[in-house]
This record gives sequence, C-alpha cells and structure tokens, in this order.
Amino acid sequence: MAVIGGEVREELKEKVKEAYRVTLPSLFTSQIFGLFGGTFLGKYFETIRTQFPGLLVVLPGIMGLRGNVFGSMASRFSTMLYLGDLEPSLRDRKVLKEIVLRMLISLIPILLLWAIGVATGVRKNAFDVLLIVVTSTILVSFILGYFTSFVTIFAFRRGTDPDSVAAPLVASMGDFLTVPSLVLFILLIEHSPEGFRIFNYVVLFLFAVVAAISRVRKEEFRELKQVFITITGLALLSTISGSILARFSGIIQASVILSFIYPSLLSSFGNYGSIIAAKTSTKLHLGEIEGFLCPKAFTDILALFTTAPVIGTTKLLIGIALVKLTTGMAVPGSAWVVALTYPFMVLFIMLYSYTVSYFLFRKNIDPDHVAIPLISNNSDIFGTIYVVLMAKLMVGG
Repeated sequence: MAVIGGEVREELKEKVKEAYRVTLPSLFTSQIFGLFGGTFLGKYFETIRTQFPGLLVVLPGIMGLRGNVFGSMASRFSTMLYLGDLEPSLRDRKVLKEIVLRMLISLIPILLLWAIGVATGVRKNAFDVLLIVVTSTILVSFILGYFTSFVTIFAFRRGTDPDSVAAPLVASMGDFLTVPSLVLFILLIEHSPEGFRIFNYVVLFLFAVVAAISRVRKEEFRELKQVFITITGLALLSTISGSILARFSGIIQASVILSFIYPSLLSSFGNYGSIIAAKTSTKLHLGEIEGFLCPKAFTDILALFTTAPVIGTTKLLIGIALVKLTTGMAVPGSAWVVALTYPFMVLFIMLYSYTVSYFLFRKNIDPDHVAIPLISNNSDIFGTIYVVLMAKLMVGG
C-alpha cells in the first residue's frame, strides 16, 4: 500500500508540473480569447437584449454547440492519432470531411434553437436573428474546424498530449469568434440591411460548394449518428441556459462585470470538464483505469484544481480592467465573491466530468462522442445558474 501511495504522490507531482507547464498556459490563453468575446458581449449587451433578444435565447446553445462539436472532434482526432488511424497532417482527407460533417451537424440544432425561441414568443427581428446564427455557424465552424485540426495535430507532432491543450483552446477560440461575429453582423444590419442579406446568400452558396468538394457520404454521416443525436439533444437542453440568461439579463447587466466575463466563465468551466473527459476517455480506451475509485485517475483532477485559483483571480482582474477601459463604469467591490467561489465550481465540474465519462464507457458508449458534448452543455447550464447567483449576491434582487 505504501508503494502504491508513493507512486500516486509521485504521479501527482508530475501531473501538477504538467498542469502548470502545459495546461495552465492553454487555459490562460483560452481565457484571453473568452474575455475578448466577453468584451463585445458586455459592450453591446443592451443592444442585443433590446433589439435582438432572440440571440440571448440561443447564445448559450451556440457557444456550447461549437465547443461540443469541435471539442469532441479534437478528442476523436487525439484518439485516432494515438491509434494510428489519422495521419498527423492537415492534408489528410479525413480532416476536411470531418470539418464538413461537423458543420452539417451544427446547423440543424441551430435551426431548432431559433424555432424554439420564436415559439416561446421571442420574435423581434426573428428572421434577421436566423440569418445571423446560420451564417455565423458556417463561417465560425469552418475556421474552428481547421483550428481544431491544427492544434490537435501540432500538439501530437510535438510530443504533447493533445488532450491537455486542445479542448480549452478549441472551446475558447469558439467563444473568441462567436460573440464578435454576432455583433459584427448586428452592426452590418444597422449599416446596410441589403448588404447583410447578400453576404448571407453568398456564404450559403460557398458552403454548398465546399460540401460538394469534400465528397461526404451518407455512410460517413451515419457513423456520427450518435454524435448528432447527442449534440441535437444537448442543444435543445441548452434552451434552459438561454431562458435563464434572457430572464435574468437585467440583473446580470446590473452587475456590470458578469456580462463581460460570462462567456469566459462558461468556457473555462467547459474547458476543465472537457480536459478531464478527454484524459479519462483516453485512459479508459488504453485500459489504465480499472475501477471508479482509481487513485491515479483522480491525480488529473487534483493537479488541475491547483490552477483554478490562478485562473479565477486573473479572470476577474482582467475583466474589471476591460470594464473600466471600454465603459468607464465602476465594478461592485463584492465582485471578489466570484474569485473566491470559482475554484470550487471548477472542482464540482471536474468530478462530474470524470463520473459521466467513466459510467458512459462502462455502458459501452464512447466518451469521445458523448461525454465532452454532455459535459460542455451541462457546464453551460451550471455556469449560467452560477452567474445568476453571483449577480444576486453582488447587486441583490
């Protein structure tokens, strides 16, 4: 037992070093991306809330969807690279096919989210909202698809575990692109409504051309049936986050800081969960986890937990600086409650992630296909509830 305990301690030390050497820079970089997107959301939150309220209903779903789709793609590529099923090159034909498949998988849930928003009475500028989310999904998915492929393959070729860096970078790049793209489309509508619609039709045409070039077959789409069903179901579930965000948008805006760091918070919760899911999935496939209470399996969680206070504190500090630089508004002193509670929320997400990944694998369900999307989605719901609770603590109500 003493030998086993010593091995676990040594492994934990190595995992902590890896967390600070590899994962923390990745998490911090992704945090900057998320805060960049959050700056756009915070600055234009009032415009979105009053002129395009449908975007608030679908926003958590869009953010989660892109993290789900391409986070699972990164995990799938990582496993394929280790098994030798994918060449470590962007020129591999499987790369373009996988990107197109993921774009197709993304569009149907987006349409459903928009329809649900309209059905629940959020109909102001509904057609413009539809064009915004569809075109944004196509453009962002294409960019994010190649970014995901590059990060995963580059890390693998450098001898770095892709599971440690890909998920947070991919999810945060999605946040980096998502909110600014939505805001830019809003500004384009205000400047030239006709130009906005022409641009949308051109993008749809180019998407059809790329889909034809990729030569995606029905059989290949069917192979991702499990992913598609999961993604669609989770996208619909994300309406919970959207409804909460729309309902409490006033108090979130009143807190000032939370409207700026909202995307970054959700992204980081999903990042921590996705990293644990990806690591757990790889270990399960390689037979390194024999039981649920495997001590070595929890070293990843403990190692990453040590980084949470760093991420939480810097997130708040940078967020406060961005608020002052872009709006000049004061941030309530009670905002520090976010930094104090953030690490424990991260720990909850990681334990939840490990549990879901483990039991899905035991039920013969590939965690690469289901765990990361499920965890990212659930993290968005938990994260949105967390943001509302923090807003209430900060401004009351």
